[in-house]
Amino acid sequence: MLKIDQAFVNYGNFEALHGISLEIKEGEIVALLGGNGAGKTTTINTVSGTTTLVSGDITFNGKSMKHVPAHERVAMGIVQVPEGRKLFPSMTVYDNLLVGSYLPQTRKSRDENLEMCFSIFPKLAERRQQLAGSLSGGEQQMCAISRALMSCPKLLMLDEPSLGLAPVVVDMIFDTIVKINKLGMTILLVEQNVLATLDIAHRGYVIEVGSNVLSGSNTELLNNEDMRKAYLGI
Repeated sequence: MLKIDQAFVNYGNFEALHGISLEIKEGEIVALLGGNGAGKTTTINTVSGTTTLVSGDITFNGKSMKHVPAHERVAMGIVQVPEGRKLFPSMTVYDNLLVGSYLPQTRKSRDENLEMCFSIFPKLAERRQQLAGSLSGGEQQMCAISRALMSCPKLLMLDEPSLGLAPVVVDMIFDTIVKINKLGMTILLVEQNVLATLDIAHRGYVIEVGSNVLSGSNTELLNNEDMRKAYLGI
């Protein structure tokens, strides 16, 4: 479904990505792991089109994304849940979700998708008329994921969904990611919670300072000695 081939990205004179490559097959959960500043968010921002690719290529279902603007990528099914949720705090939960279905092709399935989101996150149904800014951190993350689902994504990219959440809420969010995947959604998961991520991912890539360093199945990465020392403290 998605292929990143030798992606280079600069911020001014700073080279943020140095030839990142990865592949995601339809129906997979693929983890993108690494420490702070490794280039994880830059990688998915480049897939979304909000960061410019200097060289290399990104293909989605066989089509190059090099010259496709961000809004057209959403219409093609590439949808990102940003780090920090980025909700509209002075709008209700319901209105935040409607923003996710602004495209003409998604408006047709708006009611159906709302029902799906409320069934996945019953708490949101209770909070639908509450201002998004007044929600708890976990509820805001539910709202952010649901807003993305309203866009009918083919590839859902989640950037640090467990950030700042209590452990019990983190468990719920990760369980929900598995449920969404079982509905047929392909997922690219950016996370620093390595154990929880590899527990649900099919495969993973580890990057450091903008470059690939490791890749493999969840089991291979969990059993890799370098991985266990650097990221698991084992």
